[in-house]
Amino acid sequence: MSTIRNFQGREYDISDPKFEGLSKRAIKKLLRNEVWSEQKESRKTYQREKFRLKRKEKRQQIREGLVEKQPSKKKLAALSQVIDMGLVIDCGFSELMTEKELYSYVTQLSYAYGRNKVAPKAMKMHLTSFDGPLQSMLDSKLPSWQQWQLQKHILSYMDVFDPNTLVYLSADSDNVIHELEEGKHYIVGGIVDKNRYKNLCQDKATQQGIPTARLPIGDYLSLSTRKVLTVNQVCEIMLKWLELRDWQKAFMQVIPERKLKDATPIEK
Repeated sequence: MSTIRNFQGREYDISDPKFEGLSKRAIKKLLRNEVWSEQKESRKTYQREKFRLKRKEKRQQIREGLVEKQPSKKKLAALSQVIDMGLVIDCGFSELMTEKELYSYVTQLSYAYGRNKVAPKAMKMHLTSFDGPLQSMLDSKLPSWQQWQLQKHILSYMDVFDPNTLVYLSADSDNVIHELEEGKHYIVGGIVDKNRYKNLCQDKATQQGIPTARLPIGDYLSLSTRKVLTVNQVCEIMLKWLELRDWQKAFMQVIPERKLKDATPIEK
């Protein structure tokens, strides 16, 4: 009987020693990671070209007077006011993510940091439970992260902050946030998991005795299905609310159009 198998158009030999003792599921996971690594350079080339074309299009629109030239990130950062409010990313989930998911998470972290840095009202940003796998991925994919102006902690947020100031954001919470409070530290679960782990952040916070809350999306937008927000989108929504003090505008300006196509604003 042939030991040659096919995975996503790629042949492999099931008798290869590296597959010894692995379940079918584990083999598929290993093969997915190999394919992901092999396609790394082509993804980089595609993203660079996409970025180049986007910048070219933006310059053309500015020349034609279709859009206004925006202030540089450096100028926006200089105008940013840091308020007494913590934006805490819980990085304690690295072992639950595949290499591809960890890479996506690193990308989301960079977006969140970039938005906070230039926000009119910026929050004090912290990474807690910062571990080896995450640092290795950052060093490999985004070496410029070493210049980020934030606080990095190996310890859990429970050991860094006063527990009475903590609020863990969870879409599964029964509590709804209506206003963000100065002096509080808002925790965002740092995980990309395609919704595999149900109630992960909610259960973790409950076990630790930390209050949880969810953003008031349902109060301002009527959605046909539950929308899963990325780490950076949650951070951007909070930053936009601090700027505008209007949840509906914050949601509409941050959540991508593809996720809003079936949404209807709720009049207040």
